[in-house]
Amino acid sequence: MRIRNVYRPKRMVVRTLAMVAALAVSTAAQDTKTPPALQTNTPSPATYDELKQLLKNRYDQKIVLAAVEGLYAGEQRKADFNLGPGANGIYWSHFAANMQVPDRIGSAFLGGKKTSDLSQLDEHTFGDLKRGLNLSPIQRGEPLKVYKFYVYPDYIAFVLSTKGLEHWRDLDYGKASKEVTTSVSGNQVNRTVSVGGFGLVLVFYFNKGVIKDDRDIAGVLKEINKYLLPESEAQALANVGKNIEIEPGMTEEQVTQKLGQPLQSVKFGDQKSLKYKGMTVVLKDGKVVDVKVE
Repeated sequence: MRIRNVYRPKRMVVRTLAMVAALAVSTAAQDTKTPPALQTNTPSPATYDELKQLLKNRYDQKIVLAAVEGLYAGEQRKADFNLGPGANGIYWSHFAANMQVPDRIGSAFLGGKKTSDLSQLDEHTFGDLKRGLNLSPIQRGEPLKVYKFYVYPDYIAFVLSTKGLEHWRDLDYGKASKEVTTSVSGNQVNRTVSVGGFGLVLVFYFNKGVIKDDRDIAGVLKEINKYLLPESEAQALANVGKNIEIEPGMTEEQVTQKLGQPLQSVKFGDQKSLKYKGMTVVLKDGKVVDVKVE
């Protein structure tokens, strides 16, 4: 399926991420297995209310890391300042891997639009990026605050706000949605102009019965972890990554199985360099001959 971006901001913001967080999320995004904390046999909650509470404890008001590239945050609309970052008009819908993507997507957040008219992140994730608002790319490994969190019988919704000040570099003040506050002090009239922050909504859809009837919390978490990973579990993955051993003679396939796909691959003659965060793996004739730590 063709990947397309409908809207592009004027500038891409490049943020410097901590190597630990970036390696952890890179591993999670490229190897969609559940992280170590979830690889045990997680029993299903006894009730739907118990499931909701477990998920709320895990995500609500917590910090999660973006596990993929390609998501965008949008500037909040003036009329919706009091509603927080979820009112910014940037809505993403993700359908579980075993679901068929519908021809039209509609929910409480997204009002019945053709899937073909939406921006596409991957084969199961689509975004409704409204015109007229400032947009800013979310970097993989970037921390996001779960501003609001909802669990419904067929879907789970995250309202996320950005934390990094660098997103303000993507704010075109001329087209920004503004709110003007006027106050009078004696004979002086003061006018304050403010703009909203950046955020996004990400909704995860599941087959009927998975959430409410089956209460398949392990399956739900596995799907969400592909895109959003709790900060604490990213740290756990990083700690696992510290123990990864790259041995002389390994093939490129064996390296990528351990480290995921490289950020950059450079071939020079019979040598090939696989660049990762903080390290470069050098292969000659398809076999590992050196590892350079940066």
